[in-house]
Amino acid sequence: MTRNEKYWIDRANRRMDNYTLAAFDAANIVKRSLNSTLNYVRDEIAKILRHTGGEDTLAYEYRMKRLTALLAKTDAKMKELYGVTLGDTTALLTEVIPEAYYHTIFDIAQGAGVQPQFSAVNSKLIDKIINENWSGENYSKRIWKNTNKLAESVRETLTEAAMNGESIYKTSRKLSEAFDTTAYNAQRLIRTETTYAANQAEMLSYKELDIERYEFVATLDTRTSPICQKQDGKIYEVKEAKAGVNLPSMHPNCRSTTIPYFEDGMPKLRAARDKDGKRVTVPASMKYDEWYKKYIEPYENKQKKPKKPPKAQPGTSVPVEIPAPQGADSGYTDVKIPKRRKS
Repeated sequence: MTRNEKYWIDRANRRMDNYTLAAFDAANIVKRSLNSTLNYVRDEIAKILRHTGGEDTLAYEYRMKRLTALLAKTDAKMKELYGVTLGDTTALLTEVIPEAYYHTIFDIAQGAGVQPQFSAVNSKLIDKIINENWSGENYSKRIWKNTNKLAESVRETLTEAAMNGESIYKTSRKLSEAFDTTAYNAQRLIRTETTYAANQAEMLSYKELDIERYEFVATLDTRTSPICQKQDGKIYEVKEAKAGVNLPSMHPNCRSTTIPYFEDGMPKLRAARDKDGKRVTVPASMKYDEWYKKYIEPYENKQKKPKKPPKAQPGTSVPVEIPAPQGADSGYTDVKIPKRRKS
């Protein structure tokens, strides 16, 4: 590895580490909300199971009445979970895309020693990236499906427990397993979508700066997948970049990224000019925050910034109504409670 290549790989890995940490924080918010819902459902079903009152018809009808009310409340909790996951994931991606775009341009500008000309990120561009069905379904529909799967599992567990008078321990264990699986799926989805969005934004920065090729960079450690190991170091055309084929995300939980490929050294970037028409250079000592404040904020202050959705907090309702994604199963409908079987 040349010294120049090491510079680019170190910069790229540092950026990806930051995006991964942001994804981890977002996933933790979702996990806390899941734990809050789990504790509520577990406590409520325990109340029902502690007061079975025998196996006569009146006792059974009492349990079914309490179960019907619990299922209705649980459905409301599931809608809230969907809102928290969707709202927080959308907010994260909305922040990651411009961050990845501008930070990549900054790193290239510092490497070239020249402040290039480029377009600013807008809401339309962000929406295009995050709503792309790059893996068969966009993230909104996959979140909906994951939440629906959890809802169905919880309904089945609660109904079976109330009908058969299962032990509190057994029911609690089943609920914990279902929620743990959902928490893992949510974390995986958030991390995968974050890697996808960041790499899409970096491709846009390459196009803006007329960089024609990029090099695939895998995070080489014991967790690196065979897929990314085989891709590491390969060179591709920017115009042919495609997520899942030659551009991260290559698979769930992917951590790979890219660096610009310069066959003949640093490219001759389109340099900006100051008010006097002089070429603008970027000092090697300039930090990203300083660069952003000088070159990005003045432009953003003149235009309407991309609107970021509010971040949902765990254990609270989402401040806006979030509909189910188009084409998704409506879900969360009233559950019919089976009548007691005759012995």
